[in-house]
Amino acid sequence: MAASTDSATYEKGKLYEINLNELLADPRQPRKSMDAQALEELTASVGRMGVVQPIVFRLDNQGNKVVVAGERRVAAARKAGLTAIPAIFIAGNYSEIALVENLLRQDLTPVEEAEGLQALMTEQKYTQEQLGGIIGKAQNTLSEILSLNKLPQEVRDDCRGDRTISRSGLIAIAKKKQARGMTTAYIAYKAKQQKGKTTRQKKDPNEPQAVFDMMDKAMTKILSIDTSAWTDDDRTNFQTSLTSLKTEIDNYLSAPPPAAQTSKKLA
Repeated sequence: MAASTDSATYEKGKLYEINLNELLADPRQPRKSMDAQALEELTASVGRMGVVQPIVFRLDNQGNKVVVAGERRVAAARKAGLTAIPAIFIAGNYSEIALVENLLRQDLTPVEEAEGLQALMTEQKYTQEQLGGIIGKAQNTLSEILSLNKLPQEVRDDCRGDRTISRSGLIAIAKKKQARGMTTAYIAYKAKQQKGKTTRQKKDPNEPQAVFDMMDKAMTKILSIDTSAWTDDDRTNFQTSLTSLKTEIDNYLSAPPPAAQTSKKLA
């Protein structure tokens, strides 16, 4: 790995170790927000293992090192106390590289994705057909995504960093003809979303249907596990766990129901 120097000369595609203090955020970066919990998890991972995947950087007109792809890795490395990070130098269409890298990693919210695609299309003077070919999306799908840019500014600001809001929900709202109708529909959408969260939070985990649903999900999960890539020890441990679970279930089924035990005590 080449060492970082004060020289402004870097080879395209070559790996360097760059001091974190030398890296600047890209003002054209499509990501405008970071999920706090996800960043904490990434920080913990970086603290244990370091940065496994190098970031990508470019040089601006002043020779400053600008992050093209890997903003979250840079933030996590800083929070983890690292001083340097592996980085690959590139030259070319930086906006396109940054956007496509984030789209492939599925790191953008629907609004960030729409704004990033619109900025790229405007900057590079792409048609929707050309842009669709670059990012691998059908033109009608791309058109729906870009329609989110018609949402009122206050709506986009509110949901830009919210990953719980679906793209399909926002597309339906963006089909309203007037900004006022979009705002009203968005408020109603948020209220319905919050009501659903409250209902789920109040659901009693001991309620029969909740228990049945939990058991169905557990069974589906177990049956869908692919152990083909496991080691023999992994399979043995898995079988041991299943055997222990079966024993606990057998013990539960052979014991008197809780109501019967209570009645016996009272008698």
